[in-house]
Amino acid sequence: MGKNSGSLLFVCVRNRVRSPFSEFIFGKMLKEEKEGLSGRIKISSAGFFPQVLQDRVVNLGISLPEPLFGTAMSEVTEEELRKRGLNLPAGWTSRELVPDDVKNSGLIIISLPQQKEELLKLFPEARDKVFTLREIAGRDQPLISEIFSNLPLDDTFWWFCEDNPAYVSNMLLDLEEALIEAFPRILQQLGMEDNG
Repeated sequence: MGKNSGSLLFVCVRNRVRSPFSEFIFGKMLKEEKEGLSGRIKISSAGFFPQVLQDRVVNLGISLPEPLFGTAMSEVTEEELRKRGLNLPAGWTSRELVPDDVKNSGLIIISLPQQKEELLKLFPEARDKVFTLREIAGRDQPLISEIFSNLPLDDTFWWFCEDNPAYVSNMLLDLEEALIEAFPRILQQLGMEDNG
């Protein structure tokens, strides 16, 4: 494995719900399941809003949030983490994916197929280390967060996706189950399946 093999990056659209939840939950799972590896795998998260999805949202007449990044985590997400015994570091804010994230990560787990497709057009050299969560979990059916037909296509879109308590809690529970399913494959992709 290369020098970046122990670096795991979770990516969603705005880095306010799915990717930070995954970052902290995976870290907790690692400490509980493979304590010897928890200090060897650097886990982080970022947001990537692909142009194809930006265009779709704008064409539907839905305003883009301002700012897209540099904001607090969704309150529902933070509450779901607290329920699982986790607290955010002081001053945590969302951040946008940058080229060095792609270069320096051993594995990138991305939320949506559209994100993966556009990210690989921008960074074709990353093809062997970018997976959707559904792919790495080995799921045939889409995750709740991949099903756009469940979302309101009006000005409540962002609130619903990021702050609606029922929707976000269900989505994160589904995501957590997928992370549990993906856990051994993630370690395998990072070249650490036999350790810890």
